[in-house]
Amino acid sequence: MKVKVYLARQKEERVVSLDDRATVRDLIKILGLRVQGVVVLKDGVPVLEEERLKEGDNLTVVLTASGG
Repeated sequence: MKVKVYLARQKEERVVSLDDRATVRDLIKILGLRVQGVVVLKDGVPVLEEERLKEGDNLTVVLTASGG
């Protein structure tokens, strides 16, 4: 399946191919990110990392951790 992902920090949109049973956690790993410090939004609403994704989902990935 394919989902559309907007990476907020990079201001970049990507289409990502995933297994049909992929979860939000799988997406985060494929993007090379860590689950801690990342919020994924689906249609503007935060989703849990265990949620299964569907063909055509529009997601936004926001990094919440920052250095200081």
